[in-house]
Amino acid sequence: MTDTTTHTVPTTADRIAGTAAVLGPLLLLASSLLFLFVENGINDGVLGGTVGMWSCFALAVAVPGVLRALEPVAPRAAPRVALVATIGFVAGAAFNIQAMYGAATGTFLLDRVGDGVPLLALLAFLPWGWFAPLGLALTGWLLLRAGARLPGGLLVAAGILFVIGRPGTIGPLVLASDVALIAALVPLGAGLATGRSPIRRP
Repeated sequence: MTDTTTHTVPTTADRIAGTAAVLGPLLLLASSLLFLFVENGINDGVLGGTVGMWSCFALAVAVPGVLRALEPVAPRAAPRVALVATIGFVAGAAFNIQAMYGAATGTFLLDRVGDGVPLLALLAFLPWGWFAPLGLALTGWLLLRAGARLPGGLLVAAGILFVIGRPGTIGPLVLASDVALIAALVPLGAGLATGRSPIRRP
């Protein structure tokens, strides 16, 4: 089999993004496990929401970092997908805050829109929340184009499972999405941090 791994000296930005790519999906899985097995279910808990916030911080650094490495093979698409992903993970922070607030007070803002909560409040969550799984799937597509087939396919799968499992609060699909994300991003992150990338350069 041909080795398409490229070897470079990692920059500080690569090391930061690579570390975030290792931590982000692990924190997301930890958040999901807390929601499911310690608290009240997906997107309903203080501990799960807190760890979920940390995962959003890490993923908002990690996925644009991966896309930065993809710019040589997708100079126009990669920055656009990075914008989509960043907006998505910022929106993810809003959902985690709602999970914490709802668990602590019994009131979920999205459930009360139109009933004491202005309709405009929807725009704090939607459509931006859809951008996270869209950003993951599009990043996977660009990785496939760049020759990184396994992480690319896993990211596409993670994005699809994410958008089905989380809005529907389907625990097994949420966990499957998190595991696919770990399998995709952890090796990519380790590669970015050490200068060994599976992304084929032009």
